[in-house]
Amino acid sequence: MPPVKVILWCDASGESPLLTWLDVLPRKARAKCIARLHRLAELGHELRRPEADLLRGGIYELRVGL
Repeated sequence: MPPVKVILWCDASGESPLLTWLDVLPRKARAKCIARLHRLAELGHELRRPEADLLRGGIYELRVGL
């Protein structure tokens, strides 16, 4: 499967809540989250547990153990 384009949501002021949240994480936790985002870009919808999981209604979550 070709790489997937990961798009970050921004609010009306142009800020990305995800990037703001990542900025306040400890370095090791931030690195793990960014690595998971890279895996999502590589594998897209093929990413499965333990890295991603279905919540409900077609909504998935990325999972990172810290």
